[in-house]
Amino acid sequence: MSITTSDYLTERHLMLFGTIVQWFARYEVLMQQIIATVIGTHSADVMLLTKHLTLGEKRIALLDLLRHRVIPLDQFDAVYKYLTIPETFSLLVSDIKHSAWAAGRSSNSIQPDWILRPTPTIKPVHGGVDGRSDGVLEDYEDTVEYTLEQLTETAKTLGENYHRFFAYCRSSGLLVESDKEEVG
Repeated sequence: MSITTSDYLTERHLMLFGTIVQWFARYEVLMQQIIATVIGTHSADVMLLTKHLTLGEKRIALLDLLRHRVIPLDQFDAVYKYLTIPETFSLLVSDIKHSAWAAGRSSNSIQPDWILRPTPTIKPVHGGVDGRSDGVLEDYEDTVEYTLEQLTETAKTLGENYHRFFAYCRSSGLLVESDKEEVG
């Protein structure tokens, strides 16, 4: 009998998937609010114009706008740094939204079902100037596997970074009073 993807996902996995996706949505709204503040319009206008952009595309649009408006370099660097965290997890979110999930190689992990598991063969070594490295650096496709603990840590990292980013934007004037959301 074949085992289906749903046999590997628990309610906890699904709750963490939802939490991670929701943090991404909050980052998107915050970036739209910052854009609205910088150009002096309402958030709804920016949301309408950018609703079809991905988080990565909104991130690029915001950073380009901040460069164009010539904000202080330390402010630009701070925004860039805060947005590095969600960018780091963007492949995970894409997998959550667009993949079925299966059991991972280790007993307590899951992975997107798109990952091919061919019979082991000779694998090239990646990295290093001459193509060599101390250890084999695996590709994303080879390492995509998550435990509940890793997903929990990801959700926690996204949340903590979001709250720090929101507070920074409020204190640095990148958000106007009408664009503030409740931090909760």
